[in-house]
Amino acid sequence: MPAPFLPPPERCEPLAGLVARWDGAMEMRSAAEVVEYALPSHASAELREFWHAETRAEAGPAFIARLPQGRVFGSGIVLSPDGRSIARDVSLDFGKPPTDHWLVTHRKIPPPQPLPGRTAVVATTLGMGYGHWLLDELPRLLTLPRAAADAVIAHADEPCNRMALDQTGWSGAVLPADRRSHFQCEHLIVPSLVGTVVQPTRAAVDLLHAFTARYHSDTSPCGARLYLSRETARRRRVTNESALWAELEPAGFVKVRLEKMTWPEQINAFRHAKVIVAPHGAGLANLAFCRPGTRVIELFNRAYVSGCYWRLAALQGLDYRPVLPESPGPLGATPECNRLDLEADLAQVRAALRGA
Repeated sequence: MPAPFLPPPERCEPLAGLVARWDGAMEMRSAAEVVEYALPSHASAELREFWHAETRAEAGPAFIARLPQGRVFGSGIVLSPDGRSIARDVSLDFGKPPTDHWLVTHRKIPPPQPLPGRTAVVATTLGMGYGHWLLDELPRLLTLPRAAADAVIAHADEPCNRMALDQTGWSGAVLPADRRSHFQCEHLIVPSLVGTVVQPTRAAVDLLHAFTARYHSDTSPCGARLYLSRETARRRRVTNESALWAELEPAGFVKVRLEKMTWPEQINAFRHAKVIVAPHGAGLANLAFCRPGTRVIELFNRAYVSGCYWRLAALQGLDYRPVLPESPGPLGATPECNRLDLEADLAQVRAALRGA
């Protein structure tokens, strides 16, 4: 007879509280720091005002925590040994405030599967997607000492995931970060989040640069002027892409489908790019590999104007120029609108390209 389902966790609290209560340990590696992101000088006054509250963020301290009998639910959600608390600071829930988490209102969860030995968790909730894997999960993996654990919970379905695990020299077991999984670990090892898509940090980008240097080549697979197309995507497509491409192709742009490229090809395409035009999407996480001064023209729908890649561009010293249609309606950034297609304002694109 299968074990009965369990009630969901009741509350969210910092991992440090769980570690103290359950006789764990935290090895502190650096103190918390404030990260500041300069507003893009080429953004409209309306957009600068909309993003003004997001110019400053606190990056938490770096640590490796050990939580005896700690649990991991789904794609990297860290729970207390009794399953009643979520370690909110290491259990991302994109778009939600720190005091809330979707799992608290979940109806029921399956009982945990016991895991003997030392298990590390580097997976993050949306790490199955490239942008979140690159900026949330991979820097976390890179801070994990190879001898710290016998198994790791990580996303490993995509070629880039497997390539990164191989290149780190990881030789232990890899447990899939499945949304329905629930593990109770004899010894749970939890590295802190170095940075995220929402709050990129210099430390995370530096880790990525050092790790991917082995893939650098002297040439680009695509040329210096890139248009990142989403024409085959299921969301955030450019509804007037044919008209936009009629502007870009004569100007020497190459249409790029990142899902058709290897990870080293993506890295080198962005390293050598001088101008990038793209609708908002995960491929822009590769701005982490751009050289200072690269011009980036990001296209938005007014209902979903996420500043995550502006902040990454600001860290990298890129020439970032957002484009969104003019309208009397307000700007928005609710996750529910992130599937909406968009129409590129061709006049604004021309202006953003001027002099490039």
